[in-house]
Amino acid sequence: MAKPPSMQTQPRIRKRPVKNTARVPDLTPSMARWLSMVALLMVMGGAILWLRAWISDPTHLAIKKLEWQGDFQYLKQAELEALAQPFVNTNLYLLDTDGLEKALEQNPWVRGASLRKVWPNQLVVDIETQFPIAFWGDDKLLNQFGEVFPGTLPEKQGVFPIIFSPQSNSGRVMGERYVRLTKMLAGLDLEIIELSEDERGSWRMKVRHGPNIIIGRKEQEKRVQRFKVGYLQGLKDRLGEMDQIDLRYTNGFAVEWKPGVGNGAAVSSLDGYTQQSLGS
Repeated sequence: MAKPPSMQTQPRIRKRPVKNTARVPDLTPSMARWLSMVALLMVMGGAILWLRAWISDPTHLAIKKLEWQGDFQYLKQAELEALAQPFVNTNLYLLDTDGLEKALEQNPWVRGASLRKVWPNQLVVDIETQFPIAFWGDDKLLNQFGEVFPGTLPEKQGVFPIIFSPQSNSGRVMGERYVRLTKMLAGLDLEIIELSEDERGSWRMKVRHGPNIIIGRKEQEKRVQRFKVGYLQGLKDRLGEMDQIDLRYTNGFAVEWKPGVGNGAAVSSLDGYTQQSLGS
């Protein structure tokens, strides 16, 4: 007799043995933050490397505008543009700023140059121009800081005074000396147009429409003061007739007249002054 389905024997199911497996620990918040930071740094590092490679190409963000600032009274902008051209065919990242500044300062009229980058593609160049106040000998000029620089200004001949010393580094001293003597002669209608010093340190000056004046090496300002007194006592009326005045006397000075003027004497003394031993 067949057994009912409910009474039939069920086949045995073998259970497979469970292998021991390592369990991955759960990430703690601190570990998650650390991994996120590492990933972020890797992304940023890759971006920086890509950006550096991209900007190292001079055609990327190339300089499009060059702006010049400064006083160009004695300087032509076209000359500066020619000096800058080899340097600005690039971008601001690759620009050789030191080289460009030195190239611009090769122009004797440029006292200094400074650069300012305006991203992404503009360069501002600020030029400090030499400001001459006097001629230094025949082929140089003196600026307002007492610095000597090469240059000529034919249009200023007769306008600027001529100052000179064989010591090229004495520009500031000579400039201050010129200012001091000019103040001493203020109000006398005397304009110093030349002031020089020789190898021995002897001063000499020339006034406009007047004679050469030898001041010498000693007590220069005291001698000029004595000349000032003599000028006010009557020297001014015949100044144009004099070729040279020598102040190198103890308490007086000598006058050399122009040919055909006065009594014909080469050297004579001014009324009220006696010629003493000649100093230096």
